[in-house]
Amino acid sequence: MKKLLFTVSALLLAGHSFSQTIMSENFDAATTLPTGWTQLNIDGLTPATGVSFMATSAWIARPKATGSTDNQAVSTSWYTPAGTSNDWLISPSIAVPATGVNVVQFDAMAPDANYLDGFKVYISTSPITASSLPTTAVLTVPAAANTYTSYSASLASFAGQNIYVAIQNYSNDMYLLFVDNFKVRTVVNNDAILSSASLNRYSAVSTNNNLVLDVKNDGANAITALTVNWNDGTDHIQTITGLNIASGASANVTHPTAVSYATVVEKNINVTITAVNGAVDATNVTAAKKINTVSQIVEKTVVIEEGTGTWCVWCPRGAVAMEYMYDTYPTRFIGVAVHNGDPMTVTEYDNGADLSGFPGCNVDRALKDESVSKTLFEGYYNTRKDITIPAAIAATATWNGANVSVAVTSTFKTVFANANYRLGVIMIEDKVTGTGAAYNQANAYAGGTNGVMGGFESLPNPVPAAQMVYDHVGRALLGGYDGQAASVPASITNNQAVNYTFNYTVPATSKRYLMSAIAVLIDNTTGEIINATKVALTAAGVEEVATIGMEVYPNPASGSVTVKFDATNADYAVAITDLSGRQVAARTITNANGSQTVEMPIEGLATGNYLVTVSSNGASFTQNLMVK
Repeated sequence: MKKLLFTVSALLLAGHSFSQTIMSENFDAATTLPTGWTQLNIDGLTPATGVSFMATSAWIARPKATGSTDNQAVSTSWYTPAGTSNDWLISPSIAVPATGVNVVQFDAMAPDANYLDGFKVYISTSPITASSLPTTAVLTVPAAANTYTSYSASLASFAGQNIYVAIQNYSNDMYLLFVDNFKVRTVVNNDAILSSASLNRYSAVSTNNNLVLDVKNDGANAITALTVNWNDGTDHIQTITGLNIASGASANVTHPTAVSYATVVEKNINVTITAVNGAVDATNVTAAKKINTVSQIVEKTVVIEEGTGTWCVWCPRGAVAMEYMYDTYPTRFIGVAVHNGDPMTVTEYDNGADLSGFPGCNVDRALKDESVSKTLFEGYYNTRKDITIPAAIAATATWNGANVSVAVTSTFKTVFANANYRLGVIMIEDKVTGTGAAYNQANAYAGGTNGVMGGFESLPNPVPAAQMVYDHVGRALLGGYDGQAASVPASITNNQAVNYTFNYTVPATSKRYLMSAIAVLIDNTTGEIINATKVALTAAGVEEVATIGMEVYPNPASGSVTVKFDATNADYAVAITDLSGRQVAARTITNANGSQTVEMPIEGLATGNYLVTVSSNGASFTQNLMVK
């Protein structure tokens, strides 16, 4: 099948609290459909292996994330062989009031923008069975891609009657359809839902930060004015006029009073819609936000953890994207290949990443279950690289034989009364090889029928293990996936440096000089990687020898530098580090023999002195490099 992207997690609209709700269902009670709900598998088709969790059912309830109790109803139109879905999700009997403005409402989405499952909604006054399917739909729509969108239909024609509501997935060879937050309710005239509020989590002092409200109109009247208060101990009440939010629609509304503080502070902010069109809001939902100002803007490094597997035919795309990012952004990008279902799998890492399909990726663990390509990676990087963060991070790695110590320091530029941060280390290895079929790389790009993909179009399917070398392979998590508990104190003052040392024993099956340590600072409340740095295990403690005829030119250099050396039937690691030991560029060469010429990108490096090191089998040679 042609499915390239697998993402099953979804964004759920927050803050739903409706007045005069007649019936509601969020599918959270269990992983089977709730009592009274039925499903009809009219097509009788078999779901593709990529959605094996569907078994043969037309609709099921399924958690949004592993271990979560937040479920959604799920249907598929991806079958083997391909076919058109005809799957029905049917509500129990619902009594519609004889008076009032009554609607049926639910949220739906298709998680893959390339494959949008469409659906139809039917309403019947008699039970819906396979032999008595309604034929006139009240809604016919494609699902909204990547985010839940609310849909509704009027029940004016069914006032005072008992009804059954059916949602039909009618798509042909698409992917998945999600449904959640099903409700039948009576609409009041003025009712605004504060679905969410956005505010920069961290900010420089004396900087204006916009507080933006995602407002949904759940009332019968169009919203022309909102009264909104944000409170950080002081009320900031403003009436925002000139709006035109139609019934059922959503809009972003910016509070006129910016959030700004002249000193380094930590603030809790509560946001409330108190009036709609001059009348008391029927829902009056509050959103809570936090903001910390920082005393100094520190450089952020973006971490992309890419899910891959030798069995995955589309995963060469991830390997090509990863190399592109390392080549293009050598100083502020770090990539890790998180393997699944092959000999390089680290179960703790694979489970923690919780990717629903492959290739997929997590970006700073803030953007989760995202799709993979060079263009997408670059977009994620540009989105994340300049956000304000609360701390810098540095690390040094020393070793004695197979025993490695990674000393991590995170220096905070703000204050916390009750911080929830952790330090951790991710160990990765380059130039990993293996023998046997489990190290063969499945390759959908063989023969070029799916386009050019970094040379994989010229390789067979599968690529034999003897021709495969795997880079940036996640090997171990020091401190665990969530970081080391108690590695960062709860109370933090501005400019406080927090230190923690991690120890690791390199397995006999790995090569220390091809390994690196990635130090990470994790927000344990959100799971987000706040900042990271990468250090090579060849940066210290290596005996230097002058037998490889090493040359570094031009020197001074800008843009790129060439490293030339003589190799003798061995694996070599070439690394550029700054004077603190932070690795800013790296290459590895397997089974090298004779004269080697390696071009290293240095574009974007700050002017100054660096070290270029060539290492192999416990020996290294280092030369100074001036970047201009």
